Amino acid sequence: MTEHPPPTHLPTASDPTALGARLRPELWLLDPDVAHLNHGSYGAVPLPVLAAQRAAAERIERSPERFYRAELAPAIAAVRERVAAFLHVDPRGLALVQNATEAVQVVLEAVDLRPGAEIVYTDHAYPWVEAAIARACERHGAVRRRVPLPAPVDGTVPAPALVDALEGALTDRTALMVVDQITSASALRLPVEAVAAALGERVPLLVDAAHAPGLIERPVPEGAAFWVGNLHKWAFAARTAAALVVAPAWRERVRPLVASARAAEGFPGSFSYLGTQDPTAYLALPAALAFPEEHLGLTFEALRRRNVAVLRAGLDLLAERLGVDAPVSNGLPIDTLPIGHGDDAAAVALAGRLRDAGVEVAITSVAGRLLARVSVQAYVGLEGFERLARALAAERPTPSA
Repeated sequence: MTEHPPPTHLPTASDPTALGARLRPELWLLDPDVAHLNHGSYGAVPLPVLAAQRAAAERIERSPERFYRAELAPAIAAVRERVAAFLHVDPRGLALVQNATEAVQVVLEAVDLRPGAEIVYTDHAYPWVEAAIARACERHGAVRRRVPLPAPVDGTVPAPALVDALEGALTDRTALMVVDQITSASALRLPVEAVAAALGERVPLLVDAAHAPGLIERPVPEGAAFWVGNLHKWAFAARTAAALVVAPAWRERVRPLVASARAAEGFPGSFSYLGTQDPTAYLALPAALAFPEEHLGLTFEALRRRNVAVLRAGLDLLAERLGVDAPVSNGLPIDTLPIGHGDDAAAVALAGRLRDAGVEVAITSVAGRLLARVSVQAYVGLEGFERLARALAAERPTPSA
């Protein structure tokens, strides 16, 4: 396996925003001719993690018979222990799945959906999650209740306002409540802890935490029935890997979407072998979780602080160049800047033109406003924001009010 020594240009007290593009050739395969400002969508797998994934593939190929029949289940169990420690949860309540979208559909199969049952979620839900809810409701004759998210204040929604909005939508027919920990299009961190504490005993709560692993140290709130989070976004995992955490009261009801011959093992063992699949992303998870300290000399928390510092400086630069107000920090290395007005089609078209100009950034439309959702990982420096500013200036979008 190739060794990748820590780079010398690490953050210091005098320069907390070091790393950046100089780091890419050492630890990532990222195209040096592109400004990569959309880590939040798909992540970027570091070279040491790719090496660990290749080593896992070679281990399988040395004896596929032995691996799948004798080694896979205990290997997955060991990885599950490591991921549970990272998330500060009981490993008996954690299963590995391909992605958060799959995990949401697992949960929808576990709850008691019948004709007239209701699922409550917000209007900032991830579109794939909303699609899964719609399909489940159509199949079971259940009803969707979409709750407008209260107005955010300083990068989040006040806990009392969110709890009141959700509680107002609950009835004795509510079978599930779905709330994002970090919203996708708008990059708002929502107070799911307060929601779980106030409403979790009344209605099972599913926390969609697709962006949380690697950004929030203890992301799983007490009182949530279900929590799902991607590991290939901010936790450096190979694609694809995610965690599904289930409270004790619900574990007997949770089954994988693919029928498993290990069903008798119950949760989470029934998720460990779903036929012949490629488990190498899971097997590389220990390398992913060790990556920041081993190769950057930083804990996840220290890296988050560095990335937030770069993002704040970059958003200030963009705001000044575009003549808009920079947002108040949400404390995350992913945030949005209003850049004009338009619908989803306009957002897709603008993102495509920026991509053609060598800038990868998420453009979203929320309530008719176009937002540049920018996310920063260790390989990003301010030069990427300079390129984005020039590309957006060339577009000359209508400034937001």
